[in-house]
Amino acid sequence: MFKTKILSKLYPKTHTVFAFVVAFVLMLLCILAFMQRSFGGNQINKEILKIQESLLNAGWDMAYDEAETSSFPLFAPVKFSNFRIYALDGSKEWKTEELEIDMSLFNPGHIELKTDRFQTITFGGKIYPAEIPVLNINLDFDQSLGLRSINIEGTGWNIQDLITVDSFRLAAQRMAPLNISELTPFFENHVEIKGAKISEYVDFPLRKKINKIYAHTNIIGKMNEKPTYNETIKAWLRLGGVVDIKKLIVEWAPLTMVAQGDLYFNEKLEPVLHLNTSSKGLEETMDMLQDNFLERKGVFVAKILLNNKAFKLNPEDKYYTVTTPININSNQILIENIPLKTF
Repeated sequence: MFKTKILSKLYPKTHTVFAFVVAFVLMLLCILAFMQRSFGGNQINKEILKIQESLLNAGWDMAYDEAETSSFPLFAPVKFSNFRIYALDGSKEWKTEELEIDMSLFNPGHIELKTDRFQTITFGGKIYPAEIPVLNINLDFDQSLGLRSINIEGTGWNIQDLITVDSFRLAAQRMAPLNISELTPFFENHVEIKGAKISEYVDFPLRKKINKIYAHTNIIGKMNEKPTYNETIKAWLRLGGVVDIKKLIVEWAPLTMVAQGDLYFNEKLEPVLHLNTSSKGLEETMDMLQDNFLERKGVFVAKILLNNKAFKLNPEDKYYTVTTPININSNQILIENIPLKTF
């Protein structure tokens, strides 16, 4: 009886203490969430200003009709209406009715970008309505290291009168964060496009269906943070930065190609691509391009050289297999060091 009375007196006190502890923990979590959201919001604003400055340096800019900001954890910290990125000369533009920048409740380093399902792309004097039903963009940042990873996934894209894409995937992650030198892989990247189909309204010499394009690349050399992304890239290039192409796969009938190589950039930030390729259907693809894009004389000479080393990997193969270097820069496209196209 005495024990029962003691317990009956302790139970209300125990419940009160428990409720107090729970309320205190919840209050701390809310304060932490607000502090984290405030820190994350400041980082987002900083990156937005940096992106805009970088766009201006590259001849682009961004604009929006209205920007909403919130420090409340359950709402997106930044939301733009009628957001657009456009070339300063007015030749190109991408526009979405809504762009939302969200972040994890207790991890401001995890940022998610969300766009409106319906968008528009403008170039060549024409506006192309686009429907993007699935587009997931996730970025992870570290306070000391900066960007750690990027993941982008999309399905069912339809850019009217231009192209449709069954699926798109990009995954990139930082490597060896504490020991990066000029010759060390800095970022590992995987890009894959499946089931792309060029519209019948596009005048194009190759077949309209692209089964697959896949690339596995490594960015070699550390990219140190600078005031703008342009300065970051230029500093990386001065230190010998290069993109190592570990594997490139192109399945675009009649062409099937597997390649390795590297991608450099000159002082004008123009790409210089070198590939060592093994492919089937390369000569047939060159034939399809020679009257519309490639120069007939160059194709003729290159095909003579390719024929000398072409072979059938399997007796039942429809197309010959050939290994050859391919080089592309801002001035020329070369196969077997023979110019096929001069810009």
